[in-house]
Amino acid sequence: MTTIFYSLLILSVATVSMSQRPFYAGTRSIGYPEVQIASLANRFGNDQPLPLEARGDPILVNRINQMPVDKQPFWYINRMHYDNLRRNPQTWQPNPNSFANVNG
Repeated sequence: MTTIFYSLLILSVATVSMSQRPFYAGTRSIGYPEVQIASLANRFGNDQPLPLEARGDPILVNRINQMPVDKQPFWYINRMHYDNLRRNPQTWQPNPNSFANVNG
């Protein structure tokens, strides 16, 4: 009788602990997803990084390069700044919660 009780106790503790995170969610912590460092744009030996807004279209980038600077799109002129902002996003500290910091 005691072995059945202990086995049910262990089984229930295991069930509760396993149900905290589903098996398909993985074992990594929640946050930004992992990304590949090696880009698919360089698989043919192309060393020119394409802007994200070009959506992988090198013909569009070549066409924009042939335009004068005052006719080029804003996203293409500032592509280095946009890439830097994507790599290092600006973060803010959350505002303190006045309801959680009650000292009384």
